[in-house]
Amino acid sequence: MNEVVDIIDSHDEESSKHKLLVTYYFKNRSKRFLKHQHIVQGEPFSWGVKIKNIDSKPSPQAKIIDAGVQDLNDKFFHYMAKDEILVRSLNPSEEISIPIEESTLYLDGMLWAYLELEPTEENATFTTYQIDEKTGVVSKYHDSDDDNNKWMCEIYVQKRMELLQSRTNNYILALTIITVWESVFGLKNTLKLIVNALSSSLFYLSKMITWLGNLL
Repeated sequence: MNEVVDIIDSHDEESSKHKLLVTYYFKNRSKRFLKHQHIVQGEPFSWGVKIKNIDSKPSPQAKIIDAGVQDLNDKFFHYMAKDEILVRSLNPSEEISIPIEESTLYLDGMLWAYLELEPTEENATFTTYQIDEKTGVVSKYHDSDDDNNKWMCEIYVQKRMELLQSRTNNYILALTIITVWESVFGLKNTLKLIVNALSSSLFYLSKMITWLGNLL
């Protein structure tokens, strides 16, 4: 009899555990850095998470009750403004995107994004997983029961001055090339070359249009 009870308890415990793959995403809001691959220091951005059910059973509905960004010394620099965010039940292999917040960070370097989930189903727990973007390897976020329903991953914030300096260097390089070209070939000859190239291009383009017109 005790063996049967133990089996039932073990089955109930397994059925109450759910595996979720959580992935961080962001979007820069500043037009000058819209397509930059990292968050930029001192520039607005929005961020959120993608949550995927990687278990063989549906996950229960849950709430995100805490989310934010902190540094490596556990100092918190950004909190979720909402009290909670609903995460609906997910079927196996189903994924949804959850917007978290819009923010601006004035630190640079490596930081941590984190969140905490609260299942609405009694006794349910979430084991969260991360994925390495470079290798595609999926790994468990934690090995301790104290970290159930929690998730964290590293994010990188690009120093703004580094980007501005890089752009300035590109402008200086372009100006140097133009200056060297002008000193070697001369501004007058360069303009003649450009005009002749444009004239030839337009000539051949007009002939091609005429040829196509004759075909029609």
